[in-house]
Amino acid sequence: MSLPSLEFWSLHLGACLVTGLLAWALGLGLHRALRLSHASRAYWLGVWTLAALPTVAALILRWLGPEASAWPIAPSLPLPVLDDAGAWPGLGAASPATPTAATALRDWLEPLLAAVYLSGAFVAALRWWSGLRAVRRIVAASRPFEDQFDGRFDDPSVAAEWRRLREAGIELRSIDVATSPFAVCLPRPTILVPVALVARMSGEQLRMVLRHEAAHLARRDPQRAAAMRLVQVLLWFDPFLRLIAQRVQVAAELRCDAEAIADRADRRRSYAQAYLQTLRLSAGAPLPAPAAAFSRQDPGHHRLRIAHMIEGDRRRRAPPALRWVLAATALAAGAAIASVQIAAPGNAPHPAAGIPAGISSGIPASAPAQAAPSAVAAAASAEIAFASPMRKPRISGHFGEVGPPRSNPHRGLDFAAPRGTPVHAPAAGVVVAATESYDNAPNYGTVVVLDHGGGWQSLYAHLDRYEVQIGQQVASGERIGRVGTTGKVTGAHVHVELLRDGRRVDPEPLLR
Repeated sequence: MSLPSLEFWSLHLGACLVTGLLAWALGLGLHRALRLSHASRAYWLGVWTLAALPTVAALILRWLGPEASAWPIAPSLPLPVLDDAGAWPGLGAASPATPTAATALRDWLEPLLAAVYLSGAFVAALRWWSGLRAVRRIVAASRPFEDQFDGRFDDPSVAAEWRRLREAGIELRSIDVATSPFAVCLPRPTILVPVALVARMSGEQLRMVLRHEAAHLARRDPQRAAAMRLVQVLLWFDPFLRLIAQRVQVAAELRCDAEAIADRADRRRSYAQAYLQTLRLSAGAPLPAPAAAFSRQDPGHHRLRIAHMIEGDRRRRAPPALRWVLAATALAAGAAIASVQIAAPGNAPHPAAGIPAGISSGIPASAPAQAAPSAVAAAASAEIAFASPMRKPRISGHFGEVGPPRSNPHRGLDFAAPRGTPVHAPAAGVVVAATESYDNAPNYGTVVVLDHGGGWQSLYAHLDRYEVQIGQQVASGERIGRVGTTGKVTGAHVHVELLRDGRRVDPEPLLR
């Protein structure tokens, strides 16, 4: 598979950053304007989804969409027969053109962008994996809580909470690491509490801390955080996604704080004191993973949580009607953004006829070409959707045209473009030919032939080079080569032929 093109990077990276910025700005502005609660986890999770989902969905649908779902496509036809050995009066082979500065820059930027992205994703994944391994080591060294603190069960509140956790299938264990309490969901739901912290807390404070961590497990916060982190590894370059994810985590902590306090005013200051004790304990050794409730180092986050613990939540929750409106708006906006990203690679409409035809192909036909009947076009639309092989198509030669330098009707479609411009597969298919010397057709230059199944084949001639291999499966929009001047030409362009059951048809009404 060839490297993603410069258009791919500019489209999807730009769309991801713009979508993230808009989601962050609109989410923050609406949150302030409506004075919504900071504990509105569902609200911020919706904003995060709006920022991340369009790009992720567009990439998944582009790679695994309808065109790719029909794979593997087995070649069922022989290669197109070409015969252009005859002499062409007054026309010689084009001299090799030197690559333009834009082409050289493109050839340098595309692998660089791919390397930068993969390096960033690797570093982000490595940091996540290192944190998970650190947590795994802590869990492996933990001990059953009752083995070390059997005396704490003399406190009725702690004993009652321990029994409740056991009934819920949650294990309670102690650790020697001076960090904050945290919960994990694998290999089984477990709450881990530092030994040093247990000695500093009263029974009521310990019970509230345990309820906080149990609330995380009940709300599946570890699973949600892991899924969000995976997406952020793939979209590591988007700072707005991280900002929104922090809001989601803050809202989750506030909800669990409220559940630990259970709206009892006499518990608020005691729980806040337990929070401060945990901060002091874990200040020197924060947990290297997002599993801990008290391990964040953001002072604003700590002030907000303490204010909520002591004073309660003074802001309103989003009413159900507003939630539905916001969800519908976010889904519509996300779908629109994803649709633009999906449609952009290679689905641009054709320009009107009459584009200057100063660049044309000199490929004679051994037999007169015939225009495709409308029935053939209708059948193609029903069976397979073709797209333009060029991002910005400029047609310089139409099917069936006769005139210098052609003595016979033109049997394809010419797209004029600077040398080095990417040529993309118009539909999913398998490469059946990729060569600089096609049989009996030296005038065609470098050629790629795709078999799309169902009797359909497409041919691309005069390429500067091909970027696929015979037998390779390609997706719609995947780059297969570059515009060139090989063979007999009057200028840089790509000659495209479309065949149905070995018979050439007019590509123009089909390449939408």
